[in-house]
Amino acid sequence: MRRSVELPVGIFGCGVYVPRQRIKREEYQKAWGYFAPRWLEEKSVLDFDEDAVTMGVEASSNALRNAGYDATLLDAVYFASTSPPYTEKQNATTVATALGCRSDIATLDVSSSTRCGLSAVLSGLDYVESSRGKACLIVASDCPSADPSGPFDHQLGAGAASLILGRGIANGVVEGSHSVMSESLGERFRRDGQRFVATLDLGRYQDAASEGVILSCVKGLMQKLGRSPKDYDFLAIAGVDPGRGGELGKKLGIEETKMAASLVLGKIGDAGAATSLLVLSKVLESSSFKQRALFCAYGPGSGADALSLVVDDEMKAAEGLGLDEYLARKTYIDYPAYLKVRRFFENS
Repeated sequence: MRRSVELPVGIFGCGVYVPRQRIKREEYQKAWGYFAPRWLEEKSVLDFDEDAVTMGVEASSNALRNAGYDATLLDAVYFASTSPPYTEKQNATTVATALGCRSDIATLDVSSSTRCGLSAVLSGLDYVESSRGKACLIVASDCPSADPSGPFDHQLGAGAASLILGRGIANGVVEGSHSVMSESLGERFRRDGQRFVATLDLGRYQDAASEGVILSCVKGLMQKLGRSPKDYDFLAIAGVDPGRGGELGKKLGIEETKMAASLVLGKIGDAGAATSLLVLSKVLESSSFKQRALFCAYGPGSGADALSLVVDDEMKAAEGLGLDEYLARKTYIDYPAYLKVRRFFENS
């Protein structure tokens, strides 16, 4: 009796969205006399009519278009964000409705940590692996904000990325994953009812907390798969700045030229939960056949997720809708306009 062989679960399409508006570091220097992140020259800024859901819809529309996939074929939509417009009322349902999905699908919101974008991907993989459905759309969209009078706001940008997961001959085949849970206090947090993300800026404590979790998660995944750093063409660490990510890459034995997070972070800023999927989309758009990538998303006070992926086919964006095109499409604003468009002085 011949046994059927199940095809692996993988990524069939990806799409991104980055707001057109940008603010340069020079604008902060004019207003405050300094700009905190040395790794950032400019960052993306939401317009008046944009939020995490509208960005997510754009990224998801691009993913469907790039893959030639119809929204009515989706069986699940998962939405990940630390800055959703609704804290009670599901945001994934709004995204699915805007895309024209069927009503008999699963929807899920994932939040509360910058690692939640990659966490949503792992949940979506489980959904397909369990045969609950054939196709799951993952969208991570974020626009975190901090007190404009402090330095933490300087690095925070905005963006969205979306992936289509399914079983079959995929562009990117998922080889395995690993997760680590870790509690820490004061790194990056936002209490109930508060608008702004905060940090206690505890220096070495924060570095030690993130380092232990990230190294443990990445090494755990490589050990699980029987791989070593030389097996990977790309490593992306989200949740820390590119400089810190490069230091951790060296401790893992991975060359600086293989570090992929700076391809996104240095051009739009810290996009919170969307960062890991933005970098993943960039790698999928630019990598070659059989190249292998490892992605790790760190969430302060939460832990980390890691994912290993091998590219089985190119995933070029259709109609100029790739990340490079969005990065090149920009309009600069000054600091007063930035304060106005981000509504920093409104009560709600």
